[in-house]
Amino acid sequence: MTSYCTHKEDAEIWIGDIGATCHMKSSTEGMYDLEKCSDIKIDTANGSMSSVTHIGKYKGNVLCANGKTKKIVMKNVKVVLGFVKNLFLLSTVMRNDWDLLTETRNNVKILKIKKGNIEYEFDQ
Repeated sequence: MTSYCTHKEDAEIWIGDIGATCHMKSSTEGMYDLEKCSDIKIDTANGSMSSVTHIGKYKGNVLCANGKTKKIVMKNVKVVLGFVKNLFLLSTVMRNDWDLLTETRNNVKILKIKKGNIEYEFDQ
């Protein structure tokens, strides 16, 4: 399952993915509490191996499918240089008591993650 949640104009696109192994980012932009990595490799969807250069936290503003901008903080984000898009691991947030919901709006499916009154939307 793939869906998109885009940042402001000058930032990256995040793809919501259930099959990824962790949150992955293509650069260290917006990252903090970074630890350098060596000898950590991940399998990519096309069957190749990529190196993880850093692990840390990410903080930024996210523009969701509903047009609202929200702040987001993610932990244990791996930086994989050469990635074209960033991956947001939906199963990680589901394990942390977030609900995964869908909604149809104007014949368009919207994927949401929600915990209490905090909600993020992805277009599909």
